[in-house]
Amino acid sequence: MQLPIKSSQIIIILGVFVVIGAIAFSFFQVFRATPPKNPEEPGILREPKTIGVILFRQQEEVVNGLKEGLKELGYSNITYKEIMMPVGDRMAEEASEHTKELLAEGVDLVYTGLEFQALSAITTMKEIGNDTPIVFMAQFHDPVAYGLAKSFRSSENNATGVSLNIVQVVQKELEFLKKIKPSVKKIGVFSDGFMVPPLSEEFYPELRRQAAKFGYEIVAYTTKAPPPEAEAAFHATAAAIKPGDIDAIYHLAGHYFSPQEAAESELASRLKIPMIAPLEDLPNGGHFGYSGDYTSAGKQTAKMVDKIFRGAKPRDIPLEYVEKLPLVIYLTRARLAGVEFPESILEIADTIVK
Repeated sequence: MQLPIKSSQIIIILGVFVVIGAIAFSFFQVFRATPPKNPEEPGILREPKTIGVILFRQQEEVVNGLKEGLKELGYSNITYKEIMMPVGDRMAEEASEHTKELLAEGVDLVYTGLEFQALSAITTMKEIGNDTPIVFMAQFHDPVAYGLAKSFRSSENNATGVSLNIVQVVQKELEFLKKIKPSVKKIGVFSDGFMVPPLSEEFYPELRRQAAKFGYEIVAYTTKAPPPEAEAAFHATAAAIKPGDIDAIYHLAGHYFSPQEAAESELASRLKIPMIAPLEDLPNGGHFGYSGDYTSAGKQTAKMVDKIFRGAKPRDIPLEYVEKLPLVIYLTRARLAGVEFPESILEIADTIVK
């Protein structure tokens, strides 16, 4: 015979269920709020790491971005061994020597400021049978055409990194120039003999291709003087250029005397014409530049370094294009040269230096 359940008993039973539910919910909240530490999380390393860095002076911001990026990811136990290289005809040989030096010191990863050091590092390691990871930034060459990677999907070697989209950059620079001074017809370039060939050997032909599409004529100034005499040759060439010979100057990165960009900027002021310069040279000369942001690119590569330190192979990390490309304007310098920027350009500029 089943006995009837009193209402007071029902209330007690419901109360018990409520209490049990509350306790269970509290435990769930505690465990959800404080998950256990995962040894594979970014920044959590069982032992310190050492990164060997090979760079040019102009790429210091990339390395600073790398350091900032890794710090933001939680890394605090990384030692950096940095080697600063000069720009010159022996870049490949020197980068190879520096790679061997860093490997002998037992670095966990080689970081190269540009593709020139990266190619030497990849080649050197392949020759000696070493597969230490390499992370790079490619600024002046397509990484696949240059030999850094088999494709953007996979390098199929021990390297990965970020790259500038050269076609996109040159197109945008010329678009800006067209808006800044629609009357420009002839763009002056100090090329063969003044530029260091490996640095602009891809940028310069792309400039010529895109200039033709925009209806511009490239006026090339060259010299056969040996590199030690490049500075004197430049000044002699520049002194002979008269107003009307060219309507703008495009500064190619990589040159035999430093800072050539400042000397070109003085020429632009004398001729009262606009000058384009890559961002790494713009602080010394030129009126505007549009290119990859070095600090941002460094932070971008920091995420790749993090993946490698957590066990990923460089060949399994796809290459990426540089994400941030700012337009930077040096306003006062431009005005001293008689160059005025329209509001349509000033409104979209990322940085205006007055």
